[in-house]
Amino acid sequence: MPPRPTAPPQLQSAPEALRKFVEGLFTLDVEEPWAQPAEVKETGAAPWRPPNAYTLVMGNLDVEGNVLVEAARRDEGVLVVFGDVTCRNLFVGVGFTFVCTGTLRVKETVVATSMDSVTYAAGVVEAELVDSGSGAWLTLFGDASQLHAKHLTHYVMNGRKVIKSQNPPDLRTLVVPEVLDLEEWDSLSAEEQADEDPKVLIKLDTRAAHKRLAQGESLFLSP
Repeated sequence: MPPRPTAPPQLQSAPEALRKFVEGLFTLDVEEPWAQPAEVKETGAAPWRPPNAYTLVMGNLDVEGNVLVEAARRDEGVLVVFGDVTCRNLFVGVGFTFVCTGTLRVKETVVATSMDSVTYAAGVVEAELVDSGSGAWLTLFGDASQLHAKHLTHYVMNGRKVIKSQNPPDLRTLVVPEVLDLEEWDSLSAEEQADEDPKVLIKLDTRAAHKRLAQGESLFLSP
C-alpha cells in the first residue's frame, strides 16, 4: 500500500469539521500514491482533470477551462485543493469527492448533483449558477453569506443547516436545451403544467451536462 500523505500546514486554518474530514481522507487505502502537484495553472479552453484519482493540489488551482473531478476508468476518487480554485465550470463526477479549502471562483456553473458525489468548500463560493440539492449537494463550511451565486437550483448545506433557493431559476432561460431534464415536466398534460412550477420540476441533466463540459463547452445559452 502506498504511503499516506501528510497534512500540509494550511489545513490547520480550515474549519475544524472540514479539517477532520480531510484528515480522514488521508487514511483511505489507495492502490497508487496520491498525486501532489504544488499548484496548477493552465490556459486555454481544454478541460482539466486531476492527474490521479486521488490528488492533492498543495496550492491554487487556476485554469481557464472547465474542471472535471473524475478519473478515467475509476468510479471513485478525491481532489483536495489547499488554496483557491478558479475555473470556467466545475463538475464533480459520480462517486468523487472535491474539497476546496480556499475561495472557489467559478465563472459559470458549479454542478454538484452527481450521484454519491461530495462537494465541500471552506471559503467564498462565486458562480453564476450553482446546481445543488438534487441527488447531491454543495456544503459550505464558512458563513452562509459566503455563497455568492446569482442562481441556485435547489439548496446547499451550511454545516447541518439547509439553505434553500428562495427563487429557483427557470433553467430553460439559462442553459442550452440538450442539458435539460424535461422528463417529469413533459409527462404532464397542459392542464397539469398550468398548476405546476417549471422551476421546480425542470432540472439539469448531469450526464448531458458532463458531456458538454468534457468537450470544453459552456452550458449557457449564447447571449
